[in-house]
Amino acid sequence: MQQLIIKQLSLIVQKLLKEFDISDSDYKIRLQENKDKEHGDYASNIAMILAKSLNRNPKDLADQISKEFPLDDQILKVEVAGPGFINFFVSEETHAEILNTIDLEKEKYGHSQKKLGKVLIEYVSSNPTGPLHVGHGRGAVFGSVLAKLLTAAGHEVDEEYYVNDYGRQMSILTVSVWLRYLQNLNKDVIMSPLGYQGDYIKLIAQELIKDNKEKYLLSGNDEEGILSLLKEQKNEKDIDSLIVFMQEKLVDGFSEIRSFALDKMLKIIKKDLVRFGVDHNLWFFESSLYNEDKGKGSKVAKAISELSSNNFIYEEEGALWFKSSKFKDDKDRVLQRSNSEYTYFSSDVAYHLDKYNRSYDRIINIWGSDHHGYLPRVRAAMEALGKDSDKLEVVFIQFANLVRNGEKISMSTRSGEFITMYELLNEVTADAARFFYINRKADQHLEFDLELAKEQSKDNPLYYIQYAHARICSVFNKVNYNYEGDYKELNLSLLSAEKEIEIQKHLANLPSVVEKSAKSNDPHLICYYLKDLASLFHSYYNSEKFIIEDVNLMNSRMFLLKGIKQVIFNGLEILGVNSPEEM
Repeated sequence: MQQLIIKQLSLIVQKLLKEFDISDSDYKIRLQENKDKEHGDYASNIAMILAKSLNRNPKDLADQISKEFPLDDQILKVEVAGPGFINFFVSEETHAEILNTIDLEKEKYGHSQKKLGKVLIEYVSSNPTGPLHVGHGRGAVFGSVLAKLLTAAGHEVDEEYYVNDYGRQMSILTVSVWLRYLQNLNKDVIMSPLGYQGDYIKLIAQELIKDNKEKYLLSGNDEEGILSLLKEQKNEKDIDSLIVFMQEKLVDGFSEIRSFALDKMLKIIKKDLVRFGVDHNLWFFESSLYNEDKGKGSKVAKAISELSSNNFIYEEEGALWFKSSKFKDDKDRVLQRSNSEYTYFSSDVAYHLDKYNRSYDRIINIWGSDHHGYLPRVRAAMEALGKDSDKLEVVFIQFANLVRNGEKISMSTRSGEFITMYELLNEVTADAARFFYINRKADQHLEFDLELAKEQSKDNPLYYIQYAHARICSVFNKVNYNYEGDYKELNLSLLSAEKEIEIQKHLANLPSVVEKSAKSNDPHLICYYLKDLASLFHSYYNSEKFIIEDVNLMNSRMFLLKGIKQVIFNGLEILGVNSPEEM
């Protein structure tokens, strides 16, 4: 009904703009639900928005629009109130029509029939140097839910994980696995305090022995050399010395252990993501940016060359700089150091250029809030390369703190002191984890309360929503309800109580909530919508009886419950959360 009113208002507004020879006007028609039924069901402030452009009194303009608005058996009356609000009165039978729509569309209700553009969402993209921990969980769930939401809104969506398999951190991982490998073969070596300390390193080392036996052992003299280096592990330069030593002594063995460790880490990461309900269909490896393309150079080299051709590169003290300050960045950025090493930024330039070249209509990155300052330089590079920087959207995710018994848990990947996503799911369900991670706006700090996530009460929002679904299933089971007939056989005009009208109006809002959430990258709005629906239902359930002698009224109420059940299911499906039939 809302869409019908908006469509009719749009036709009237377009006519007015044409009459006043106004080709363009910045306006958007919105409807709000009126809480007080004396003022109708819906209201619009479009007259007040347009009054200045048309040089008209808002109330007079509202009067004109209301008189031109066509009435029928659905929209009974249009009135003007206050300084220029237009109120719409809708028949009670019209509200009930949404129940038929839901029944016909079933799982597709709330999904748009529009064919919108292609979207690439890149998210998580954690270094493959350790298992995903609860700090990564929020970004993982956000990206997964956003993908489902955009799909429901009519987009074709790809989900991509950017694997940081190039650079120093991977070398530290390689050294860490090798040291544990030597220890497991009873070699007298210690673990570098600068390496990765987690138990997962020990497990990878054990598998390395299983597959390769003693292939990567050192000679006696070399063992003394490594012991000497290990005794000096005090700062980051010391572990770099250890990396160089390993590369020199093992030669090809270094890259073999590196590939082995990467493969095992990705299997761990993928397994944890799947358990969390997260499924990337694309995996992009940073190392591919540095691979030579049939003698034509790497993607990084090509990106820098293209920037140079556009006169946005200069050399200073042997380093190559990008003129990012010409594109609203606060300073210029180094792409290649004087020692010929590329910076992390050069990888990002090449990677995002690759994204643009894949012809997506929207490119969305899910980044941690600590990356705020990184966006201007990436957009600057895309502009310098002739790309539309507005196509690149970034959602910044605030940190999530895991709280147990009222205390925050600190985490460090290098030291191995963190709670993994795997461990989290041993305490709470995947449903609870997903909902609690997505239940707040992305830019708000989140405290994940483990005790609340497990609590079976109305204070737990997910339990409250799922319980509404289970309650309806329980009612249906008592009467063996499974109505699949023509809704016109039902007397839905009987659903005239205030709570029933309010629920029907809320059910009708799901498509607009999906559309709004998808446009603004705000999947938490689906959570809010479902919580409000659950609240409306539980209040209705506690105030009315459903198994009654009046068969006509009972069947009508059952049909209403069927609509509520379907919408809860559809909303939770977007969130990647189950709808239990009993609890």
